[in-house]
Formats: sequence, C-alpha cells, structure tokens
Amino acid sequence: MSDDVIQRTPDSAQTSAFLIRTAALLGEETLSRLHSAHGLVIGIGAVGGACVEALARSGVGRLTVVDGDCFDASNLNRQPFSAVSVIGRPKTEATQAQLKDIAPDCIVNGIQQRITPDQVSSLLDSVKPDFVIDAIDDIPAKVALLEACVQSNLPVWSAMGAARKLDPLALKITDISKTQVCPLARNVRQQLRRKGITHGVRCVWSAEAPLPLPDGMLGSYMPVTATVGLLLAADVIQSFMKK
Repeated sequence: MSDDVIQRTPDSAQTSAFLIRTAALLGEETLSRLHSAHGLVIGIGAVGGACVEALARSGVGRLTVVDGDCFDASNLNRQPFSAVSVIGRPKTEATQAQLKDIAPDCIVNGIQQRITPDQVSSLLDSVKPDFVIDAIDDIPAKVALLEACVQSNLPVWSAMGAARKLDPLALKITDISKTQVCPLARNVRQQLRRKGITHGVRCVWSAEAPLPLPDGMLGSYMPVTATVGLLLAADVIQSFMKK
C-alpha cells in the first residue's frame, strides 16, 4: 500500500485568518479537538469529495483519503475536486494538491487504492484514524468496513444511495437501524444484521424513492451528492462539540 504525505505549516497569522470564523461558531475547545483529529475518508468522488473538503476547511488536522480511481469527464458534473485540468490524474493526487492550497492547516495523506473487503483490517490498522467516513460504492467493501469499525468501536459515518435522487431536502441523518426506502441502505442493513450488527453506524440516506432511469443508468447530480457529503461532515463536526 503506497502513500504520499503532503504537509504545510502556515504561520500563526495565516492559521488565525483561516479558521477565525470557524472558531467563532464552534469555540476554541472544539476547534482544538478537530485539529487533533485524524479522519479516514474512503471514496473521494461526489460524496466523499464534498465531505473531505468540508472537514479540511473546518479545521480537521489530519485526513487520509483513499480512492483507486482517476478523474474522467463524467465526473465534472458533480465531483468537487474534478476539473478539466485534472482529467486522467488519480483522484487522491488531485485532491491532495487542492487541499494543500485551500486548507493550509490540514495534513493530507493519500492512498491510491481501491479497497477490497480483505484489505479493510490492514488499512484501519495502518492508518489508525479517530473516525471513518464511508463513501464507497462497492457493497462488499462497504459492509466489511462498517463491520470492522463497529466491532472495534471506531466511530463511522456512511453514505447511502445518492444516485437517481433529485431532492436534497429528502436527506436524513440517522443510525442505520432507522433507514428506510433506500435500496442500498436496505442491502447493507440486511448484510450487517447477518453479522450480528443492527446499529452503531451513522448514515446519511434519502427518503426519496430512486427515480426510474433508462437502461438502469445511475444518473446523479451535485445538489444531492454534495449535500450528502456536507451532512456527513456536519455530523462528524457536531460529534466533536459534544465530547
């Protein structure tokens, strides 16, 4: 598993200016907790990209981002770190470069790898995060990650289905046990139940039924996918306020 760490140490004036409005809202104590935190975000496309940007801009001190894909033209309609200039580049590489520029306090570690179920344990052991964001599309890897986090009492947030949805106001944040309507959430919930897990995963999911689209195409757009990512980030940040 290869990785690349980008660090930037700003002077105190830059740091103060960067987070002054965040500190005014969250308080210095919460900001200190966020600065000390290490988040693992797996999948940095439409949902994960919005989430990781919000976490970095909100003062999370260290992030490890994991994705095995490269940006392509089909990502431009919804993925925050996609751009014509980075088509063909690994998502982790392009995301690191932009985060270095927009969130100078954040240390970003990128792992260019598509995670499979048998790699989950070694990833968690090597990264040792304080919290995990699951923005994985692959269901076996998603279930394996959630199972590993719950069993090790590692706080985890998971994105459920955002494709074929139009209404961002239909999105909800609950424990996985309370999810409804969403076919992906139902599948994941059932698989976790077979492993003896019925709760313990915070989820963002939509109460909107998936729209029927021609040829089973997974159409999606930024108003929904980015909102999912931002809700995940907001819920993580609020968890640090409650400690």
